Amino acid sequence: MFTRLSMLFSLGLIAFAGQVQAATLPAPSVEYSADRIIESEAGTMTGKVYSTNGKERMETTMSGMQSVMILRRDRELGWMLMPAQKMYQQMDFAKAQEQSGAAPQDQVEITQLGSESVAGFEATKYKMMMKDGSAGGFIWITQQGIAIKMDMLSKSDGNKTRITMTLKNLQIGSQDPQLFELPAGYTAMPAFGFGAGKRSGMGGMLKGALSGFGR
Repeated sequence: MFTRLSMLFSLGLIAFAGQVQAATLPAPSVEYSADRIIESEAGTMTGKVYSTNGKERMETTMSGMQSVMILRRDRELGWMLMPAQKMYQQMDFAKAQEQSGAAPQDQVEITQLGSESVAGFEATKYKMMMKDGSAGGFIWITQQGIAIKMDMLSKSDGNKTRITMTLKNLQIGSQDPQLFELPAGYTAMPAFGFGAGKRSGMGGMLKGALSGFGR
């Protein structure tokens, strides 16, 4: 599933992580938390997202398995947590970018389309397209710079793949600083633990998110 769609999706996730280029998409200006739903042909992933001052925590559950990604731009690293095993994998942004193959921003065209109401929030709708036409879609960003919805589509060998992401129960307000720290009592996973899933399912999507956040 780690195709150009994942690359484009990772660029959109920058907005969730609070680090975007001013010339492309606005960055969040507030701290917030929300329920997050990601849907694709591979299934539905549900969870929570927390964001504050360039730090983000993403809790995701798919098929009964939970994982947590903590992104720390201030330290130029991220942690993937496996709560059931009380284990973690640390990765720096440079390594994530090198291994994920995320699309450079100069390969993506972003166009502002207008305003729409999403889940009770006024949002600006943007169109995002890979310049080679292999993937594209839309992202809706609130007045506070929060990417509240995404709808992306990729094309490969005549086949189309769609992935959507939506925030529900968006709450704007201060977040607990401990949400963005490595929990006590966790042990490090072997080095291969994170990379093994890079091109499929949850591992690839999280790796894409990490590389996008580091741009």
